[in-house]
Amino acid sequence: MDNIAEILLYWGLRDAAITPIASPSQSTWDINGKYILKKRNSTAEELSCSMQISDILASKNVPVAAYVKTISGQLISPDSMYFLMKKLSGETIDFYKHPNLAVTMGKELAKLHQALKLIESKIAYNENDLLATWKNKIKPSLKSLVSSNILENVDSAFSKNYVKLPRQLIHRDVHAHNVLFVDGKLTGWLDFDISQRNVRIFDIAYLLASLLFGQLCNFAKIKIWHEIYHNLLLGYNEVNPLTADEYNALPTIMIVIEFLFVWFWSEQENKEQSENSLKLAKWLYNEYFTEVVN
Repeated sequence: MDNIAEILLYWGLRDAAITPIASPSQSTWDINGKYILKKRNSTAEELSCSMQISDILASKNVPVAAYVKTISGQLISPDSMYFLMKKLSGETIDFYKHPNLAVTMGKELAKLHQALKLIESKIAYNENDLLATWKNKIKPSLKSLVSSNILENVDSAFSKNYVKLPRQLIHRDVHAHNVLFVDGKLTGWLDFDISQRNVRIFDIAYLLASLLFGQLCNFAKIKIWHEIYHNLLLGYNEVNPLTADEYNALPTIMIVIEFLFVWFWSEQENKEQSENSLKLAKWLYNEYFTEVVN
């Protein structure tokens, strides 16, 4: 087990109040209610990109967490495994209880995309080709799980629309737990660890799909989800208008993202998560795809 008290000495923090924060990897701790300590689960290049993004966005008054230097002046512990950030104020929002806040969320995501687009020339980012990943890794892994008709329909629509979609630096991990609010106002963006250049609607699709994950048996929530979907796009479009191609491709991108998770979780031998992602991908296909292909 990691000795967090010893690790904090790199930042000169002694006798700190250490509270574990629930996370999939159990690698995040609240320190004195003022800082967040995280164990690196991204590559060195991804972490460097995250630090660059946070530093530049903070200088432009975008609410992001600032990295704290160690007493030796570094932004990461000597073993290159831990980093400390100032804790942002705010709480995560249950959009099912506050669907109208999806309008605000859409506006703030649009503003974030505008800011990221302006700074991408200053960032050493990863370039992602989602279509190549789909064709070379995701689609081949699904042949025993998904009918050939579904796979070919998704492949056809995705291949046709992908080249038309605007690309830029994006967050890449936008979900409800990576955004903080106070009194209905966004106060913080978290975790730019896997930011990359990709189609910009990836962030929108990722957020919408993540909100629906695990809710397919709750018909009341599905109804609210459709409201969230509408409100999110309404807010985004007020600030940073989407193209007609992006509107048309959004359901397909959601399906591809969930199929991506089927592949990813299968590679991690996590059968439960893989099966849940497969159920969601099929639900999205049945819900939207006739409209997409027509």
